[in-house]
Amino acid sequence: MTGTQSLATLAANGNNCLIIGDKEFFNFQFIPDPLNPNTVTAAGISVTTTGSGTPNDWYGIDFGSNLGSLNNINGAPGSDLFLDYDIKYSVQSTGPMLTDVWQLINASDVPRTNPNSGIVVTETANQHGGGASAISTVSINPDDAIDPPAEAGDHLIFNLNGVPTPVTRADITKDVRIDAYAGDKVTLSLIEQRFSEVPEPRSYALLLGMSLAALLWKKRASANA
Repeated sequence: MTGTQSLATLAANGNNCLIIGDKEFFNFQFIPDPLNPNTVTAAGISVTTTGSGTPNDWYGIDFGSNLGSLNNINGAPGSDLFLDYDIKYSVQSTGPMLTDVWQLINASDVPRTNPNSGIVVTETANQHGGGASAISTVSINPDDAIDPPAEAGDHLIFNLNGVPTPVTRADITKDVRIDAYAGDKVTLSLIEQRFSEVPEPRSYALLLGMSLAALLWKKRASANA
């Protein structure tokens, strides 16, 4: 399939596939908020491939249109409007293996009167049929709308027990949480996902350094045993 598709169309059959360059995206699923299943729906979410495949513009996928807008500006003091839903899909490379994940959101919180209002998108990427994984969390309030760089708790490089492990196919789950407390309107308009074919240098150096340190510790422990 080509061009922009609705998430509902893609999710209707696990074999429905978006292709760009050497990246294939398929096995789409949508799990709505159980308490508000009609606020954000698969039919209202658009899915588009993006990127040119260069190191500054890796191939990826965009989710847009109705990702959630909660208006609680005139809400009762202390009230919270919220959404919590999941988007799932698989990505496979027919070329170089996937080494790390890159995630970005475009969102707003106005007038941002309550520090508890905000958006968090937590991504887990698991090697299909294997044990390697990567984790990315982006948010507003606090402002961390893009990975890389990795923050505490993020592991953007696919790794197995701390050892960088490139993968051919990954299964992705994005958990989207939106909160609009009294006085705020919170809107999510874009989730962008890219997959690098070479590691983001700073995260790779940190992860590799940790792996080497662990190996050195094991050698010292063995020598002292």
